[in-house]
Amino acid sequence: MIKQILDVLKPKRKILILTHNNPDPDTLAAAFGLKFILYKLLQKRCTIAYHGIIGRAENRELVRQCNIDIYPSTMLDFSRYDGLVVVDTQPTAGNVYIPKGFFPDVVVDHHNFRDPTKQVKVYDVRLEYGSTSSIIVEYCKELGLICEQDVATALFYGIRTDTVGAGRQNNRIDLSMMSYVLPHISLKKLSKIETPELPKYYFKNIKIALENALIYNDLIFCDLKDVRNADLIAETSDFFLRMRDIKWSFVIGKVDDMAFFSLRCKQAKRKVGMIALGIVKGVGTGGGHMKSAGGQIPIKKGSNYEEYVLEIKKRLMRKIKIKGSDAKTI
Repeated sequence: MIKQILDVLKPKRKILILTHNNPDPDTLAAAFGLKFILYKLLQKRCTIAYHGIIGRAENRELVRQCNIDIYPSTMLDFSRYDGLVVVDTQPTAGNVYIPKGFFPDVVVDHHNFRDPTKQVKVYDVRLEYGSTSSIIVEYCKELGLICEQDVATALFYGIRTDTVGAGRQNNRIDLSMMSYVLPHISLKKLSKIETPELPKYYFKNIKIALENALIYNDLIFCDLKDVRNADLIAETSDFFLRMRDIKWSFVIGKVDDMAFFSLRCKQAKRKVGMIALGIVKGVGTGGGHMKSAGGQIPIKKGSNYEEYVLEIKKRLMRKIKIKGSDAKTI
């Protein structure tokens, strides 16, 4: 598949690689790794762009330590690029900013396949892979490329966070790709990425989360209300899933006029991505994997955020078969 991607992008003069909104380590690393491949094989100087913010401390440290050159997409003129690549998401997924009149030439992803992706010239969507970074590493392996230290470190961390972390899935392929880049990573940089200094607002958010969390049987449900950035929602969901006797964690919050949610499950047999899609049907977009998922809901003018939260809670409890039990606080 990488040879087809190279064939499509070879004639392009300027290439833009888009991550999904509020990028996580997997999409950042995948974009960085693909940029490395295109430079090594085609001598293309690509631009990596994102929409939203890079909020999580670990993600900002990843960008800093691995020297990932990345720009807010709203600062760029898309018409200056004749090649467009989207990584770790797909058109119409609801979590990638693509202006009207533009459409990707290439998509590389590992989430649920979406019909509009069929219109892309070349797409490589592998649901069986735990991370998009694993696909990029496999490209390098197939091409016989040895990743530079910063690229290897980013890809290793990208795979690790999307597969080995709490509530995540991993398989033989992902572990094999981690092994392939492991000899070339910087352990010193990896350590700094994994243990960054945390801002005060992180601890304030945890305090709010503990005060607002409600437990229904084996589900912990938390409405953070207004949050500084969407990454805090996913962080809080991962945090709560570690609680004993809890199988499900659901955290929702609001950034400006958009509600974001994060759903986690300890059981690999539950298709959490499909549940996320189901609970936002008709009101937003969502998706994910076997044990982790998320989504977003646009808050329409004149609508009440709290009403959305109540409706999503009802749908979630119905989907995971939790009947009207009394809520308990932590």
